[in-house]
Amino acid sequence: MKTITPTKLVPMRGNIDKAVIENRVLQLIGWAASVNAGPVESLKVSYAGKEFTDFEMALGIKSPDVKQVFPNLECVQKSRFRIRIPLKKEEQHQIRDSLIVVTPLFKEGEGGCILYLLEPSLPLPSEDDSELMLWIGSNALATFSRTAIEFLGYFLEMAALKPTDSVLDVGCGMGRIAYTLAYYLTPTTRYEGFDIMEPLIQWAQNNIAPRFPNFNFRLVNIYNKLYNHNGTLQATEFVFPYEDESFDFVFLGSVFTHIPACEVRHYLEEIYRVLKPGGRCLCTVFMHNEESAKLIAAGQSSANLVHEIDDYFATSLDMPEMFTGFKEDLLLGWICDRNFTVKGKYYGSWCGRSEHTSYQDILILHKD
Repeated sequence: MKTITPTKLVPMRGNIDKAVIENRVLQLIGWAASVNAGPVESLKVSYAGKEFTDFEMALGIKSPDVKQVFPNLECVQKSRFRIRIPLKKEEQHQIRDSLIVVTPLFKEGEGGCILYLLEPSLPLPSEDDSELMLWIGSNALATFSRTAIEFLGYFLEMAALKPTDSVLDVGCGMGRIAYTLAYYLTPTTRYEGFDIMEPLIQWAQNNIAPRFPNFNFRLVNIYNKLYNHNGTLQATEFVFPYEDESFDFVFLGSVFTHIPACEVRHYLEEIYRVLKPGGRCLCTVFMHNEESAKLIAAGQSSANLVHEIDDYFATSLDMPEMFTGFKEDLLLGWICDRNFTVKGKYYGSWCGRSEHTSYQDILILHKD
């Protein structure tokens, strides 16, 4: 089995708390602290692939508020920074409605990307939309842009996503991931997303696609007992509607957490087919292993995967699609049997772990 020992995401945490343009000057206020690489020594700032070379920065500003939340980070008590970037007349307009990327530099190298959408013009979903609320709930709307930023950071740091990489978003929903990718990918780069829920696809088609014609959203009528019980296509027979070796990157967010093992295995085969050689896949999963099993048994997990059905686990026998998970060794075996290399494995907080990367477990797969 070709696997690589899991590593931590990046040895740092950080955030941009404020970004404003005043008198043709962009001001960024935020913080960054390493896990074990010492203090920030410098910063890189870019937008739309353009790096600023002339700006002022103040580092090592006292940050008792950050230390209170992240007491174990190094030099966190002086982790705040302030950046002032003089803008040219054309930059003042270009930088609005754009993605800003701040990269902290440590003695040992670069930290992870800190991302910020400055005055985005793309609309956010509204709680007044009853169809969306029926399927996703207000909590999903509250975290919409935050989750979109979080996962774009994972794409850049874990999977080295480039602005020119073609992307397939399996189970794209209403375009939460597309929302930030629209600001990162170049205008000619291909994005394709498909989902089984018509109200979600309709929102993305109405609100994202008109602004970004290189973004295409497709409805597929796949049967799922929970999300599309009137579907006419079986997932195990569904062929992704794309040519072989069409994409550089494939993302599945919370897809493998709502389908049984037979569908996971089929989707892995389709993902491999549509990926170009050297392509990557980031997928989120619930992996059942010794640690997660103990936490589930102790009542610490938010996904109570206690029912074993054939070769997967579920939280409900009546509605297995509510949450599904898989024995870690078994899942990794299916992946490697389909000629993927596991490039990264990052455990989530779903089962009650104190140290984690995101909510669900994350796998990075590579097509050699």
